[in-house]
Amino acid sequence: MVLEVVLRFTAGGPVVTGEWRSNETAVRKFRSLVGLYGDHATATITLTASGPERPRVLRTWTREHGETVLTA
Repeated sequence: MVLEVVLRFTAGGPVVTGEWRSNETAVRKFRSLVGLYGDHATATITLTASGPERPRVLRTWTREHGETVLTA
């Protein structure tokens, strides 16, 4: 399984991404980006898992809603 963290400031705009195989490392990077950019009005940060099935979003962050942890 590959875990990807994506930071985006505008819908459909450029992104900053990183990929990890360790859940702990990916969550730590997700939270690091929240700490750095979470106060930005339009920042969206997502943590997605990709594997044999289609990708699924595990966590999201927006200033408006804070952190949302999604379950399967």
